Amino acid sequence: MADRLVDGIMKKSHIKHHKSAVRMIEEAVHILRAAPGALLTIYYIGSVPFVLGLLYFWADMSRSANAYEYSAMAALGLSFLFVWMKFWQTVFMYQIRALFFDDIPSPWSLQRITSIAATQSLIQSSRFLIIPIASLMVIPFGFCYAFYQNVSAHDEAHGQTVRSTCKWAWRQAVLWPRQNHLLIGIYWLFGFVIFINVCMAAILIPQMVKTLFGVDSAFTLSGIYMFLNTTFWVVVLGITYLLLDPLIKATYVLRCYYGSALQSGEDLRAQLSQNTTSSRKKLLTGFLFVSLCLNPLTFMAQAQAPVSSLELDRSIEETMSRREFTWRMPRETLQPDENKDKGPLEAAVDWLIEMLGKGIKKIGNWITKFIEWLEGMLPKPDNKTETSNGNWITPVRIVLIILLILLLAVLAYIFVRIWQRRRTPPVEIVSARAAPTPDLTDESVKADDLSTNRWLALAGELAEKGELRLAMRALYLATLAHLAGHEMITIEVYKSNLEYERELKRRAHEHKELLAIFSTSLNFFERVWYGMYRITRPDFDDYATSHQRMMTFAEK
Repeated sequence: MADRLVDGIMKKSHIKHHKSAVRMIEEAVHILRAAPGALLTIYYIGSVPFVLGLLYFWADMSRSANAYEYSAMAALGLSFLFVWMKFWQTVFMYQIRALFFDDIPSPWSLQRITSIAATQSLIQSSRFLIIPIASLMVIPFGFCYAFYQNVSAHDEAHGQTVRSTCKWAWRQAVLWPRQNHLLIGIYWLFGFVIFINVCMAAILIPQMVKTLFGVDSAFTLSGIYMFLNTTFWVVVLGITYLLLDPLIKATYVLRCYYGSALQSGEDLRAQLSQNTTSSRKKLLTGFLFVSLCLNPLTFMAQAQAPVSSLELDRSIEETMSRREFTWRMPRETLQPDENKDKGPLEAAVDWLIEMLGKGIKKIGNWITKFIEWLEGMLPKPDNKTETSNGNWITPVRIVLIILLILLLAVLAYIFVRIWQRRRTPPVEIVSARAAPTPDLTDESVKADDLSTNRWLALAGELAEKGELRLAMRALYLATLAHLAGHEMITIEVYKSNLEYERELKRRAHEHKELLAIFSTSLNFFERVWYGMYRITRPDFDDYATSHQRMMTFAEK
């Protein structure tokens, strides 16, 4: 009878899954909160080395001048770390299923470890091609994303194969598409919130350390230029992935567990067995307690005499039929009302989905009305023309509508460009007039504060006044501005002269004469600016000649 009950409930489960997306997330959070520390350690043993390797690979390939010499070997090492990560993520999902769903863990043999590593590396390597293509198509993205998550949750005692793993993972991925897409949408929003929080922490924590302890770091010295560094964004994305991905993995373990139970009835049998066992224990305890309270002497006398099984069953049935114990019997699980028993988070998500649906419908109505308005402006054919040329008149009208839309787009673009051109000259004039002459005695003056021509003009004015030391610094800043204009260096407020020299050697290593002149000029400039050497007019003329030669070599 229990088997028929299980089979009947399983057939209903094929029609509609009783777990909502929010409920699945709540169960996943509960699993991670109740998990022992060793479970998350398994996940981070595999994921942290890959994220660190990816950060090093990204930073080294984007900055090293000799990156092309060892890029293949570095990519091979990163691929090995990716296989290492996927293997341990698979172990992490196995342990979740074994710990929280009372599964018997399969023994770890060399054959099983090898099959898992080989299967995961072959299947998961295709995600870098399939996921971007699926994201362009929008709709298949949810199924493809769930497929690659389910691949890591597939467990076979005798080892995995590519065919069986793909077949099982795809069967689980196509189950309950609405729940799957809601999970992806909620986790995207949650991931964006985590991403913003990590960015704020990366900004505020170094500032707090500097304020409290007076310790500067690369974050405080970079200022706003930190956001122009791609390595910073890769670090933030890596931290976001490490914080969010365990929760995603736990959620898809739940999906696979409930999806597999549709055929095996594993969850229903476990729940039925648990309810039956607990109910019998409660009834027996209640029966003994009531009997002891009502007649302790009789109970003691009967305990000494042997009791037949028929009498014991009859007594239990009589006790179970009493009114005071009927509430202990398990009742049928009722389907929850859609309008009741909703938590605040689930209600907020339903409201957001409803508002998005109304907004999309409203935009669709506007587009439909706009197309109908365009069709109304076109000449309509008479009945004879429509009858005789019905095969080509509709495509012609569609083409005319598309041409009208393109014409409106072009006119709007032309209008915006004309408006920008009319507003640009006054802004440039005001900015040119408002640009003050920088104080060359201030060490915070940067080479990109003025253009190369402005620095040269300022150097000429100071030389005529006899201020050769300031004129020499203006020429040095003009040199840096000119080299930055040719992308040989990048101007940063925290860089020293030695760092500019090293950067120039790294980026312009083929210009040997330019490097030699720059090094000589830099040594002389530091003797004058930071030392006690008094510059004379012939010295300044030689320095200006060296500057002119550097500009000539940089333009080649």
